[in-house]
Amino acid sequence: MAEQQPKFSAVPTIPTPQGAEFTETTGFISNLVGDKRPLNSSEISNLFFNSKKTGFIRSLSLAFSQVAKQEDVREFMLKNVKLAGKDADSFNHILEQDHLPIPEKWDVDITSSTVSPFSDKLMMFHAALLVNTALSYYGASLGASLRTDIILNYRKVFNHAMQAGGLCYNILVKHGWLEKLPETIDRESLAKSTKK
Repeated sequence: MAEQQPKFSAVPTIPTPQGAEFTETTGFISNLVGDKRPLNSSEISNLFFNSKKTGFIRSLSLAFSQVAKQEDVREFMLKNVKLAGKDADSFNHILEQDHLPIPEKWDVDITSSTVSPFSDKLMMFHAALLVNTALSYYGASLGASLRTDIILNYRKVFNHAMQAGGLCYNILVKHGWLEKLPETIDRESLAKSTKK
């Protein structure tokens, strides 16, 4: 039997510039009335990376939903599949409008196992870490985007990530899985509790 070769996604490319070109319009004004310029290299790389990362979050959540023991953890993972799936599709849609390749989906690599190699606590920790990371990348990508439709899309996916983060946080607190970070001294509370 022939050995199966690994499959890799094509990554978007743009023609090599022949020299420096300078912008003649602000972009924002023309985009508000519906005239879209092509994606620039920064927007393309951020959209592709965020699509790939968010697609991975979707697939990981799907895999975790199969093996989670706690019902609320399972429900969270399934909700995250929907949210991350919508977000990855929104990035892909923008890339496809400029006839650029989109990342391959990871779902084919999920087995049919229902036996968890991880605890629900560890799976929720990973979910929380990925949501937090997504928020950081979306914020950085938003700052590098100059097209109104992309900015509005990042606003939408940022809200989805915040929603997933809130659900995640509630489950971690409910089960006593969220360790409190070290904090500064609360001087006001100390002053009020001091007996005179």
